[in-house]
Amino acid sequence: METVAYKCINCGGPLEYNAAKQKFACEYCRSEFTEEQLREHFGNLDENLSEERQSEEQSDIEKEYGAALYTCQSCGAEIIADTENTAATFCVYCHSPVVISNRLTGEFKPNKVIPFKISEEEAKNKFREFCKKKKFLPKDFVSSAQLDMMKGVYYPYWLVDSDKDGGVRATAEKVRRWEDDEYEYEETKIYKVTREGKIGFKGYPHTALNDGEHAKALKYVNPYDDEEFRPFTMAYLSGFLAEKRDLERSDVQSEVDGELADYAKKIYRETITGYDSVKIDDFHIRTLGENWEYGLMPVWLMTFNYKDKNYMYAMNGQTGKNFGELPVSVGKLAIFGSVMFLLLAVIVFFLFGGASFL
Repeated sequence: METVAYKCINCGGPLEYNAAKQKFACEYCRSEFTEEQLREHFGNLDENLSEERQSEEQSDIEKEYGAALYTCQSCGAEIIADTENTAATFCVYCHSPVVISNRLTGEFKPNKVIPFKISEEEAKNKFREFCKKKKFLPKDFVSSAQLDMMKGVYYPYWLVDSDKDGGVRATAEKVRRWEDDEYEYEETKIYKVTREGKIGFKGYPHTALNDGEHAKALKYVNPYDDEEFRPFTMAYLSGFLAEKRDLERSDVQSEVDGELADYAKKIYRETITGYDSVKIDDFHIRTLGENWEYGLMPVWLMTFNYKDKNYMYAMNGQTGKNFGELPVSVGKLAIFGSVMFLLLAVIVFFLFGGASFL
């Protein structure tokens, strides 16, 4: 299994992408480099991602278990990548970042990537702030959450540009009410409204990983700022984990069509204003043209076990938008319930009991 590891220009130590500085950093000599500086020195940063790599025979381990056996270029150790979708990882012996090159070749080479913008330390601080807002969180939760388990992961997404043409027909009503000395009046005017037009969706993201456990978290950390996409180079994966897509366009096309249709219908509906009520009678949409690209998006992810139950926390590695499923303290909840019950009892007493006493 072929691997790629980026080395420091000055000392030869492993390079990692530093999200806070937006540069490639060496932890040994503290040197920092921009992508342009690396290209000037190394040339094509993805030269090891040639299509010929894909023709290599898989090892018996990969054939039987879907895992990959690779050799760390820093210490020479042979390591097993535990899932068939892992594209970037670390050597468990020397902790050097490693990219498994033949999982990012040919049709599996991403078109673009959004590099991490939020550092690991900032991600941990945001997690602590997130926990502080949870009033019923157990006191010992944050200390037991094992923040060192937080990992930066690049997740695969399909990015869809889609031009649509469609429209809606709706029934709208305007109601006018007035009164005189004798009567109250109501006048209802009914209108038939039509909206037609073209809608263009740019870079609509849909997960390209068939992972139900993380699908919910990935959905709630969207959206990303697509203005910060960069042409893909595997150098941005150095120092992070990365997953290769396992869902093709054909696997998600119908779901994407349905989601875009829902958005289009909402857009048409929002153009019908000035009425008291609107009911959509008919909606139609057709695709004029589409372009699909494959991109990687940054996510800070932490999964942990608390009192024999698994929890997950995820944060957008670019914008900081987060999502988490956290435990609830039964004791705190019981105290809150008791206080609310006593407060309600006091209110009822003064409203009803006190009045009877008087």
